[in-house]
Amino acid sequence: MYMHYFHLIQSFCLYFQACLWDTGKIRHVLLQDPCDYEPNKAATLISPCVEMCNPGDRTKQWVVADLEGTLTRSKRSFPYYMLVAIEAGSSFRALLLLILSPFIWMVQTIVSENLGIQMLIFISTVGVRAFDVESVGRAVLCRFYLQDLHPQAYQVFVSCGKRCVVTSSPRIMVEPFLKDFLGVEHILGTELHTIKGFCTGFVQAPGVLVGHKKRDALRGMNILRQQQQFDVGISDHPKDCHFLSLCKVRKFSSYF
Repeated sequence: MYMHYFHLIQSFCLYFQACLWDTGKIRHVLLQDPCDYEPNKAATLISPCVEMCNPGDRTKQWVVADLEGTLTRSKRSFPYYMLVAIEAGSSFRALLLLILSPFIWMVQTIVSENLGIQMLIFISTVGVRAFDVESVGRAVLCRFYLQDLHPQAYQVFVSCGKRCVVTSSPRIMVEPFLKDFLGVEHILGTELHTIKGFCTGFVQAPGVLVGHKKRDALRGMNILRQQQQFDVGISDHPKDCHFLSLCKVRKFSSYF
């Protein structure tokens, strides 16, 4: 039953996005040098796709990757927040999130990605026990993430012996899947603010991990104190140019 609703929500997101915004140009962006990214030149930058990358023997190499749209085929995290709202919250919370989803999408796309994600987090988690959010991540979200895995990106990612994921999603939502199924050693995600075990709907500093905050989070790891750069970086969006600049090999993940 949940699988049916999940696909229904994904279809709704695709239809809404197609009606309101042309993302074709962004979807086909391939970066040559992430540090040289400029929005008005995005369509002219080209680099190897992850599909062209030979996994080979990378057991001693570090890989760092984004989650949404990179390790997963879908770039939309809204269906996962909806599942959290239903399972850890209530039907009323899920209905409210669904009603506000067009407004949240417009905020996230036009105004601020950071603000849009904070709105998703607030509505789906405020007043919910952090333990319940983590339980939903372990019992429900794992199977949906597994079904949504990007096959080529997955092959390259698991071919590396040392794995790190940096994502804008709350860490407690994605950690069970990434650790148990992908063997990820280090997970850098948005940290939920809690009081006495209950989510306040807000996030801890430094906030939602988007843009340069992903790079800053990676720089704070002990790994970069031992070596200057990660070996492989995988992403799907030009805005991730900041953390890709810390990688020797940069791959673009796309799914059509």
